[in-house]
Amino acid sequence: MSFFDNLFKIENETSVSGLNSELKAIYIYEKFKTVKKSITVVTNSLYEANNMYKSLLNYSKDVLLFPMDDFLTSEALAISPELKITRLETLKEILTGDKKIVITNLMGFLRFLPKHENFIKSIINLKQNQTIDFNEIVNKLDVIGYERQTLVEKTGDFAVRGFVLDIFPLDFPHPIRIELWGDEIDSIRIFDENTQKTKSNIDSIDIFPYNESLVSSSELQHQYEIKKFYEVENISSYFNSDVIYININDIKNEYTKIKEDMFEYNTSKSENNEYMFSFNNLYNSNSICIEDFDNKIFSVQNTKKYISGNIDRITSIEDLKKYIEKNIKNNKTIVICFNNIYEQRKIQDVLDLKNIVVTNENEIFDNKINLIVKSIANGFVFNNLVVISSNQILKRNEKVVYKSNFKMGSKIRDINKLNVGDYVVHSTHGIGRYIGLKTIEKNKIKKDYLAIEYKGGDKLYIPVEKIELITKYSTNDSIVPKINKLGTAEWAKTKLRVKARIENIASELLRLSAIRKSQKGFAFKKDDEMQINFENEFPFEETADQLRVTDEIKKDMESSIPMDRLLCGDVGYGKTEVAFRAVFKAIMSGKQVAYLCPTTLLSNQQYNNAVVRFQNYPVNIALLNRFQSAKKVKEILNDLKDGKIDFVIGTHRLLSDDVKFKDLGLLVIDEEQRFGVKHKEKIKQFKNNIDILTLSATPIPRTLQMSMTGLRSLSLLETPPVNRYPVQTYVLEENDTLIKDAIYKELSRNGQVFMLFNSVENIELEVSHISALIPDARITFAHGRMDKSELEDVMIKFQNKEYDILICTTIIETGIDIPNVNTLIIIDADRFGLSQLYQIRGRVGRSDRIAYCYLMYKSGKVLSEIANKRLSVIKEFTELGSGFSIAMRDLSIRGAGDILGSEQAGFVDSVGIELYLSMLNEEIEKLKGKKVVEDVKNEQPLVSVETTISDNYVDNTDLKIEIHKKINEIDSYEKLAEIKQELSDRFGHLPDKIIIYMHEQLFENMVKNLCDIKIKQTNNFIEMTFPKDFTKELNISELFYDVSLISNMFRFSSHDDCLIITLDTVKLEKHFIYYLIDLIQVIKKDKIS
Repeated sequence: MSFFDNLFKIENETSVSGLNSELKAIYIYEKFKTVKKSITVVTNSLYEANNMYKSLLNYSKDVLLFPMDDFLTSEALAISPELKITRLETLKEILTGDKKIVITNLMGFLRFLPKHENFIKSIINLKQNQTIDFNEIVNKLDVIGYERQTLVEKTGDFAVRGFVLDIFPLDFPHPIRIELWGDEIDSIRIFDENTQKTKSNIDSIDIFPYNESLVSSSELQHQYEIKKFYEVENISSYFNSDVIYININDIKNEYTKIKEDMFEYNTSKSENNEYMFSFNNLYNSNSICIEDFDNKIFSVQNTKKYISGNIDRITSIEDLKKYIEKNIKNNKTIVICFNNIYEQRKIQDVLDLKNIVVTNENEIFDNKINLIVKSIANGFVFNNLVVISSNQILKRNEKVVYKSNFKMGSKIRDINKLNVGDYVVHSTHGIGRYIGLKTIEKNKIKKDYLAIEYKGGDKLYIPVEKIELITKYSTNDSIVPKINKLGTAEWAKTKLRVKARIENIASELLRLSAIRKSQKGFAFKKDDEMQINFENEFPFEETADQLRVTDEIKKDMESSIPMDRLLCGDVGYGKTEVAFRAVFKAIMSGKQVAYLCPTTLLSNQQYNNAVVRFQNYPVNIALLNRFQSAKKVKEILNDLKDGKIDFVIGTHRLLSDDVKFKDLGLLVIDEEQRFGVKHKEKIKQFKNNIDILTLSATPIPRTLQMSMTGLRSLSLLETPPVNRYPVQTYVLEENDTLIKDAIYKELSRNGQVFMLFNSVENIELEVSHISALIPDARITFAHGRMDKSELEDVMIKFQNKEYDILICTTIIETGIDIPNVNTLIIIDADRFGLSQLYQIRGRVGRSDRIAYCYLMYKSGKVLSEIANKRLSVIKEFTELGSGFSIAMRDLSIRGAGDILGSEQAGFVDSVGIELYLSMLNEEIEKLKGKKVVEDVKNEQPLVSVETTISDNYVDNTDLKIEIHKKINEIDSYEKLAEIKQELSDRFGHLPDKIIIYMHEQLFENMVKNLCDIKIKQTNNFIEMTFPKDFTKELNISELFYDVSLISNMFRFSSHDDCLIITLDTVKLEKHFIYYLIDLIQVIKKDKIS
């Protein structure tokens, strides 16, 4: 029996006092074991509910969380999606009928829910070969909260395409595809949300509701309206549980505050709504109350009073030893609880005390130091026991425990998605505006065309088979491109100007590449056991991308050619950990490493990160920035010279002439674009013989990867880290009550707040205003006109938690990582650009806490259409990493500018980045001596077949364009089979017309790679004329024989030494395109090599 089981004797008490947080959890668990019913535990706040859940999970797996946001956030703004999913998962788990402990905050306890029998009735059960009413299922999905989308990418989405239903159900790691044959379910398949391709088949599925109301969002705007549709009950009635209240007075005070908020909100809207149950009606005086202290005001019978304490603050092993020795002298029994055997051994080796016993929770020795493996959140002092958690010794970043199964496709997608009104670049005709996908019938053949409008209203219709001729125009948000006029020479002149400039850049890129490859570098040793151990100590789960790019970097380091690699990844994607693994590898090979940061603040931050990450290894780390004293700087410089320092982190001070290394092997540069020209020149000197790793949070477009061939290797981190929560984003009018509530909510969980106020002139007035609203908060401000050292001092004090609120201008946009800041309030948010808003919002949500972003605009202000669209887009993309799809466009230009140099900006703007980079790649290939075929692009397909995609098959324009783009890639039978498989998997059985269209695209690409064939098509025949030079290369007699085997409908003739082959199409057994493909294959075979 565990010693935890003997701490309490559970009787019929209705009030318990004097227990610390961990002991409360243990008491609740012991109570749970003695009763037959489930238990609902009610706390005052979401923060306390979360902590209690975290503690209880160490004792029982039967613990669930039912979290609810505060009243104003949930009612006036929006429901937090990840909290909603956690609640739904809890409701689903309760239905199993097993005994559970459900932890909820007061708002969750008071929430209206439909009776649980209605929840059971709403579950959709489907199995293979079942006959269903398809429309009825689609309607029911809408009622139970699933949202219809074009593509299913996140939990709660569903999509319908013909007889295919895609759905991402609650509690599933991947979405499900259900394909029908008539009214019968033909197959049920799990598919990948990123590739949209099938992973495996299953026989049946239960689809649980994705809303708590069980009413369609079109009929119900707010949860409180549920009473119009169903009888309601609260969470404890839902599964008929006993209730335990934690600190009942705090709960009653919180309820008073909620009532005030409800009254104010009702008054402001001239309404009288009942938003939730009355606490007074739900409260049962026979329930158990657990109080921090003996509560005289709230006195009840059967009160049991305990005395307990918390563990003293332990900041070092010396502190721990003194604390243990003091308690052993007082005849206490010490128990130190470790999460695993490795932690236990680590502390055991350094404690070096008598009376240590390595044991387990079932056998504790009195007046000894008992080391056991058992996870607990916090320690406690109780009776004769002193129980210490390893969390309090090792000061680890506590891993998040509560996580919802909210899933979302994580790869970059749709950055080139064409929207009506977008500017596009046609390689021959220049810049126009896309106005939609049009179906045009010509000669009784329906074809899809992309319609582009040019200057003067002229329109160009591009057949979908030639979709590769256009690219989406992208450059800075502020640039409005000049639209070209059809039939003039201005576009050709623009391209010539850009081409001349590109020739210079390409030769410079190749020159740099040649110099670098001729240098001999250091080949670092392969991974050893110490490297493997170092990587295993990373406290989080790595993403697949992190593992991949780490391997890419290691391969470069193990080569004798000096590495020059750029690592790109969104804010918070784990670049630092990848860099630290490279640093460790270099140090293990006996080399020194320098880590260059653009600001003092960042250098401090990375130094602190490094000290923690390398703490178990003999690595000597130093920090070189302006905060070091002259004496300390001198000492560091000498130690670097003598090789006593392995790893130095610093600002541009590292680039000074007096900094000499004994044996520098690796230079890591954080955000190189933020260094000045002088510093960049100094960095270039390093580049010729040591390994360089540059980190950037600016996304680089994929096309740029090719243009950097030979200049830089590129690694991309595209996947967000595991268990990082989306930032909850709200768009609303400026409102002092909401600002006050948002700030207090953050301060109550010991967090800090960023407030963005982008007016230097009025920032001090805003500080006074917020001070009056929240008089007990410590407030400071910062802006770009402050002296650099003054600004950094403010930021460092804020980072050290000397202030609660930082009111600042857009200086927070880049580079500041303060995990304790999880509320961001942006005043006049409508004035910011999309990528700016995204970058700023990336400053919060950097830890395992739920982060909040409030985008506020002036009360009564009518937003412009653009501002409205911008704010709603940023609100929709709450998921981490969505910046790639939101802001990729203008960020990619920033990225391109960083690589190619700002002087290229004008040239990039004139043709758009995609065409610019395509031209640059072509020029580099030419200079390398490779043959570059001048792409003479036929603007019309060689033969005409129907290319329209019926609305019965796919009715969404975006999806139609995606299908056309995929078909456009078909250049081999293998590719045709792959795309045929993908399209039939995603959209159902392929119509014959689409299969013919796919073969037509294969024919187009086969001919393009063969020669310039002239084709004439009529209703009765297709005539192909081959060029004179190509005709000479053919063995005509063999060709004639082979072609006759395909069909006797082919005729041969010649004109001006050009071979002409005619196919009579009237009496063919199958579509002519199949014969033409066979013909081209035979021609390839019979060509004289």
